[in-house]
Amino acid sequence: MKYFLLLLIFPIMISCENKKAQEEKDLKELQAMALEMKKNEIDFSLNAVPKYFSAKTIKGSSFNSEDYKGKNLVVFVYDKSYLKKSDSYDMAEELNEIYDLYKDKVQFIGIVEGFVDNDAELQDYLKSSKIAFDQIDNTISTDKEEKLHHNLVCSPAKILIDEKGKVTAASCGGGSSFHLVEKLKDIK
Repeated sequence: MKYFLLLLIFPIMISCENKKAQEEKDLKELQAMALEMKKNEIDFSLNAVPKYFSAKTIKGSSFNSEDYKGKNLVVFVYDKSYLKKSDSYDMAEELNEIYDLYKDKVQFIGIVEGFVDNDAELQDYLKSSKIAFDQIDNTISTDKEEKLHHNLVCSPAKILIDEKGKVTAASCGGGSSFHLVEKLKDIK
C-alpha cells in the first residue's frame, strides 16, 4: 500500500518541480529582457546626457541626434491622442508656437507614441494636428514595436538638450512650457 501511494505521489512531485523550474527560467528570461531594454533606454531626465538615438521620420528622412552635437535640440514626446485638439488643450498649437519662436536658434524633433490599429489611424491624427516640425513615429500596434525606448512616463514631454549634450530642461504636461521657454530665451 505504501508503494502504491508513493507511485501516485511521485509524478505529482516531479510535476511541481518542473513547474517551479519553468517559472524560474521564465523569470530569468524576463529579467534579461528588462536589462536589455534598460541598456538601450534613452535617459531624458534633467541633467542626464542621453545616448544618441536615430530613427526614420514620418516624412521619410533619417534623424540622428548625434548630428546635433554642439547644437541645442528640443525633443517633444507625446501620445498620438494629443495631436487632436480637445476642448481644454491644443498641444499642436502650444508646440508650434514654441517652434515658431525658436526655430532659428534650436533644432526640433517630435516623437509620436501610443497604440494605433493601423497606419491610416496614425495619418488621421497627424493630418489633424499640423505639427510644424519633423516627427518620429514611435507608435506601436499588434505588428509594430516602438523604435525608441526612453524613461519618460508622462505626455506631452518637453526636453531641451544643450550643445554639450546635457538635458537642461525637462517638463511634462500640457501648458507646462514655462521652464523650457525660459531656457530657450537664454540661448544666443
